[in-house]
Amino acid sequence: MIKRHEDQLWARLDELYTRGTTFIANGELYHWYNVERVSKTPWRDIRARWTQLLEERGRGYEDPKVAELDGGVSLFFARKPSSLSEKAA
Repeated sequence: MIKRHEDQLWARLDELYTRGTTFIANGELYHWYNVERVSKTPWRDIRARWTQLLEERGRGYEDPKVAELDGGVSLFFARKPSSLSEKAA
């Protein structure tokens, strides 16, 4: 991965940490990792970087959720998740 793509990925992980969500387009994954098919390798790299980010902030590992959408993936990280049904009750 080249430096500017690393910077873009780190920016998304920072956004995930600070906002609780981020979106990565499929095309970005293919381009950043120079692959034709997204296998386990990109996901393992993203997980390692996420772990590093949490360690830098003095936190233990917390696993974000990944939702596959048309055109990409959304990652969600919530410290106290709840459902819409719970909020509406």
